[in-house]
Amino acid sequence: TPESIDRAIVFFERAAALDPAYARAHAMLGAALDLKGDYLTTPELSERALVALDRALALRPDSAEAWRYRGSALVTLGRDDEAIAAFESALARNPMDASAQSGIARVHFILRGDFARAAAAYEQALVLNPRAGWSALQLSHCASLLRDFPRADAAARRAIELQQAFLSGRTGLALVGAHMRLGQVHALQGRQREALAEYAAEVIQDFEQVKAMH
Repeated sequence: TPESIDRAIVFFERAAALDPAYARAHAMLGAALDLKGDYLTTPELSERALVALDRALALRPDSAEAWRYRGSALVTLGRDDEAIAAFESALARNPMDASAQSGIARVHFILRGDFARAAAAYEQALVLNPRAGWSALQLSHCASLLRDFPRADAAARRAIELQQAFLSGRTGLALVGAHMRLGQVHALQGRQREALAEYAAEVIQDFEQVKAMH
């Protein structure tokens, strides 16, 4: 919630003040500030995030996590070349970092509009983490924009499996929009009845997910 992000920022600031050499406190402060800045469309917060992340990296330049969060803040600020460099630095330190790979995909998708390269990067993120549901969602979206409907359909169905897994209790990561994404794939092919069925399924599953989370 917005309130929990604000509380997180306060406590990370306190942790960093109590121990200025606590690199991860600076990194997580940066992550929280950028999350708030992204959702509120407030670039000043993401600029503050970069300051905290640079402090973390000055203390621990080998932190793949801090490099990944830096890449995310740079995406928020629209600085695509620097974001790619930061994500590549994260992967150089942790080649298994699926989130960094997904970050590269996001740069190609959101900032550059290169759907083919974005789709390839999202596929690699899914290889690194088969439970990366958001990568499956975005892969389906990119493939739909490329009019590669079999690829989009398969990715959407994978996202649906992961969304249902949350409801079954097999994973703790909430995911929404998978049925909607498959509905889009159907609609773009003129299969309106199937699309409407998927949109209805999304409404039902989102309601069930809200109940499960409470």
